[in-house]
Amino acid sequence: MAMEHAWTNVGDEALFLQQEMERCEEITRQLDELEREAPTAALREEVRQMKREVEAIRRAFLGQMAPGV
Repeated sequence: MAMEHAWTNVGDEALFLQQEMERCEEITRQLDELEREAPTAALREEVRQMKREVEAIRRAFLGQMAPGV
């Protein structure tokens, strides 16, 4: 499904971006737990890479919010 939306107003877009940032934060919390429980260094490194990718996505959402602020 495409991530394109026809926003009815700026508030709708801001709400969407806020919800997506919250999802990123929740995913990061889950990855933190997974990293602590990972039995090998290789798995821990893979989880850290996932966390870096989630952070990049969160920053992209934050960048979309900044011009409207």
